Amino acid sequence: LLTSVTVPVLGLLFMSRDNNWIVVTGASSGIGRCTARTIIERGSKVVLTSRTAVKLEETVKGYSEEKYVIIPWDLSDLDSLQDYTKKVKETVGPISGFVHCAGIQKTMPLSLMKKQTIYDLFNLNTFSAMLLVSMFSKNGYYMENASFIFVSSVSAHKGAVGQSIYAASKGAIEGFIPATASELALKGIRLNAVVPGIVKTEMVDDFFKNLSDEQKKAFEDSYPLGLGDPIDVANLIEYLLSDKAKWITGECYKIDGGHMIRKA
Repeated sequence: LLTSVTVPVLGLLFMSRDNNWIVVTGASSGIGRCTARTIIERGSKVVLTSRTAVKLEETVKGYSEEKYVIIPWDLSDLDSLQDYTKKVKETVGPISGFVHCAGIQKTMPLSLMKKQTIYDLFNLNTFSAMLLVSMFSKNGYYMENASFIFVSSVSAHKGAVGQSIYAASKGAIEGFIPATASELALKGIRLNAVVPGIVKTEMVDDFFKNLSDEQKKAFEDSYPLGLGDPIDVANLIEYLLSDKAKWITGECYKIDGGHMIRKA
């Protein structure tokens, strides 16, 4: 049986159906961590990736080593992604699923926008997602009926001050999906995205630290069903990975507690 190994990579987690493996990025915190645990608890195997091995080990603490593999990597290093996907293939073989949860968020006004900030957000949030889908969809890297999933954000659909770069990086991956899903369908691979509203994660906690109590309340009141929990998103991801969603591809699913449909 395959036991856990540690090798360099940034936030990926692979989930499996039956004896297959699923990759999930950003598995060291937030939605990625919850998704990885959900996949394991529901009987599949996972390849976890993020920059820090220690945090990935915290994600799988208490789980059987037969259920996961840890591959730490910096996915924002685009030139290293081919080595990363080869490492995954050499370690677990072809994958049955890929979930790109890795991402960073920065809030800043246009007056402070820098070229490097744009590169940083797009490299991880957008370009790594696109390149990894390209690489994992090559012959020998994926199993029949594989499912690939991006995690986007409602920021791409609703304007918010200071969110321009982040929103653009997420909007780009949603724009990438329809044509790519059409091409991947010829290989029997499905590609979809989940589009969460505000979910109670470490990233959101950091964002709220910069807000007044009045601003926090306004955000909370804009969600008719309240702010989300990571498990709410993980449940949708797990469904899209499963054979229950075998007729779904090229879609972006908003999951936001009614935020986008509320009355102004």
